[in-house]
Amino acid sequence: MEINEFIDGLVVAIDLPGVSTLELSKPICEIPDFDSLATLGVMTYCSIEFDKEIDGMWIWDNKITPEQLLKHLSS
Repeated sequence: MEINEFIDGLVVAIDLPGVSTLELSKPICEIPDFDSLATLGVMTYCSIEFDKEIDGMWIWDNKITPEQLLKHLSS
């Protein structure tokens, strides 16, 4: 999957007002208003698109960026 397609999918999955793109190197959990529901959206997106389960706390505890997430999902 191309990075731009991945970012677009994450934006839809996060579903927060005012979020239309993501910075590759900015932790997902630092998006304004990113919360448990947005985390669940990311987890669901990863499960549907990549058939991989992601722990929501892993995203938060490791301050995972979109770039790191795609690399993890692609491995």
